[in-house]
Amino acid sequence: MSKIALTLYFWQLTALDKVAARREAGQGTLEYVGMIAVAAIIIVAVVAVAKEADLGGMITTAVEKVKTAVA
Repeated sequence: MSKIALTLYFWQLTALDKVAARREAGQGTLEYVGMIAVAAIIIVAVVAVAKEADLGGMITTAVEKVKTAVA
């Protein structure tokens, strides 16, 4: 009888380990997905700000200032 109890005890321990391992298996994937989502949001924000800013006008103004300073 004690052999059956011991077998059931070890089976329970290994079953609990397997359940815990399954819970943690997707954790790394979830973290990577979260990092990719944050990076995508930052990229979208930078692109939106860059589209609103008149970068060509800023560069042209800077070049004109340099031309007038040199001349």
